[in-house]
Amino acid sequence: MALSNKKIERINIEEELLEKATECHKKFSCLDCEKRSMCEAEYGISKDFIFVKRNGSPYCNYRIFYGDGTICHCPVRVAIYNRYRI
Repeated sequence: MALSNKKIERINIEEELLEKATECHKKFSCLDCEKRSMCEAEYGISKDFIFVKRNGSPYCNYRIFYGDGTICHCPVRVAIYNRYRI
């Protein structure tokens, strides 16, 4: 997992999206500004999916391997990318 180089003091995500991420085994560590840990985004492919580097958690239920790439469909991670571009 990669720590983002971009400094964002606080990430705000709607409660509705947090409730959709029922399979998060990292306890929303992507929202922790001190020890932010999340898969590194490569680029967005839609409002609901992003390509991420394969250096993230191999046990994430939101990862889909697609050809040589890895797609993330975690509602929280995708919202962070769409809103903050990290």
